[in-house]
Amino acid sequence: MTTTVPSVDVVGVGFLARHLAARLARPAGPGAGVRVLVAELDDVDSHHDTMVECVGLGQSLLFVGRWRAMVYIGPMWTASRAGCPRCLVSRVANSPFGPELDGDAVPESSGRDTETWSLRLAALGMVERYAQAALDGVLLDPGRVLVLDTEVGTAEPQVLLPDSTCAGCGRPAATTVPSFAPADTALPKLAPATLRTRQLDPATLGTDYLFSGLGLFKELRQDLQSPYGACSVELSTRWGRREPAIGRARSYADSRSIAVLEGLERYAGLHRGGRRAPVRAAYADVADRALYPPRLGTHPASSYAREDFRYRAFDPDTVVDWVWAYSFRESGRVLVPERFAFWGPRHDQEVSFCYDTSNGCALGNSAEEAVLHGLREVAERDSFLLTWYRRLALPEVALPTDGELGALLRKARLFTGFDFRCFQSTMEYHLPTFWLVACRAQPGDGPAVLAGSGAHPDPRQAVTGGLHELIGSILATRHSYPRRRPEALRMLDDPTLIRRMEDHSLVGALPEARDRYSFLLDAARPTVALDEIPGTVADHDPDIRGDLHRAVGDLLAVGLDVLVVDQTMPELARNGLHCTRVIVPGLVPMTFGHLNRRTEGLPRLTDGTGLPYPSQLADGEEVGDVPHPFP
Repeated sequence: MTTTVPSVDVVGVGFLARHLAARLARPAGPGAGVRVLVAELDDVDSHHDTMVECVGLGQSLLFVGRWRAMVYIGPMWTASRAGCPRCLVSRVANSPFGPELDGDAVPESSGRDTETWSLRLAALGMVERYAQAALDGVLLDPGRVLVLDTEVGTAEPQVLLPDSTCAGCGRPAATTVPSFAPADTALPKLAPATLRTRQLDPATLGTDYLFSGLGLFKELRQDLQSPYGACSVELSTRWGRREPAIGRARSYADSRSIAVLEGLERYAGLHRGGRRAPVRAAYADVADRALYPPRLGTHPASSYAREDFRYRAFDPDTVVDWVWAYSFRESGRVLVPERFAFWGPRHDQEVSFCYDTSNGCALGNSAEEAVLHGLREVAERDSFLLTWYRRLALPEVALPTDGELGALLRKARLFTGFDFRCFQSTMEYHLPTFWLVACRAQPGDGPAVLAGSGAHPDPRQAVTGGLHELIGSILATRHSYPRRRPEALRMLDDPTLIRRMEDHSLVGALPEARDRYSFLLDAARPTVALDEIPGTVADHDPDIRGDLHRAVGDLLAVGLDVLVVDQTMPELARNGLHCTRVIVPGLVPMTFGHLNRRTEGLPRLTDGTGLPYPSQLADGEEVGDVPHPFP
């Protein structure tokens, strides 16, 4: 009897590595130059030298990774291809499918016994056979991993989305300036008032991003209490936090796609776009080509004076990181502080002048499309905060009772027990925006008033989008209100205790805070029908650039500028997606945490410069003194 002499170079320690070293045979074909690395997922970094050596020798590396009852066959990696064993670890970390990364919270709970586990004989045979098949070139397509759950005996091929920030195989981009489509390339809208040029295939989004093990999003949840289809996904990060992304639409299928796309937008901002090419300088050294940071709005002096405040007042001699943005006014590049371009955390003690959020980040099928949707968000938040902080006298809007919007309002009242009112808050740059208020229909315990907003060139779509967001806020606040009411009352008395996004809507929902809305809800003013409000949709132009040029042109016409930073990462670009951050100096930025409000250095806010509605602030009253209720 003859036996095959094992001749595969297997690197690793432990029983599984020894078993594979004794059993795997080097094939004559595709696997002849392959080295096999066997390792626990939390021990991959200790094999750095092996991966470097494979790169130097031009060898392929087959990874066999183990974590509890999970065994990962693949990726089959070469230096010329993104998607290495470290990428696999980053995708499964901080979940039941992989280890914790340093500094993160405890992994999500698992129903399995994770303390004691051993590889059963049948499972060992599966690992051996699948590893041999991978070496023989008949198992793994490039970019795929076979995931074995040895406890239940399943084997599932999954896509490994390479981590573009990976220290081993990542290739950071060189610039943050967006690339716009050539002028002779058409960007046709799906419909005159639809600001999208294509709909992504839900199957593609699921294949690349939603696999439970290796996908960016580990869990999909459907909200069965909502009057419309609502889904959420959660992005696990490497900094001990969970970042939710929510989609709201008429169907669960559409809302799932929206949730995934919102999650991708957050991924790009959190991971700082994967870029590592900042300009490090003091403002004084780059003032001739840089944005003056205080133009973006700064915190009150009282916030900077606090010993526990995280941010430092602007100093032109402070050295910080800058990145390049595109300026529509200058038709060229301008430097902006990196902290205002990307909102993800940093752990290098980098100085920051101000608190910032994802305000103005948006996704699109082109840079143009992404910029247009980023402008919508910037305008929505600007109009909301201007209205609240200056107590603007807005005209009320009579909402329709017909069509999809009328049906949504009826269902919303039925599901929430709230009545809805709408006020036109379109500012001097003409993009239609609306302030929305939900008031409890019947007296009783629970939240009393919640507020939201919407913006879109088509007024009906602006209101519909704002209602979707507001209804979600009602349901979330109603759920937490009984437990958090005592805390909310303390925050009502001491606004410095308001620190998180959800604190704002919670405090604003207190019946004791109802008087804060009197400037809108109790004033007698003329009412305008929604369909009488002019939109700014470029319905005569099938190309989405018509809508973009209209929105940008209206901002430029009132003396503002539009700056754009490209946040696109390879994880998005693989499906033709673009992510941008839109910054409009002079508009009021959304912030959370009352101490973090940015109300200084903004003439439109402090002086009411150019606003189309009168202010009802009392003489001498501080702008921004009352915390906003944005959800």
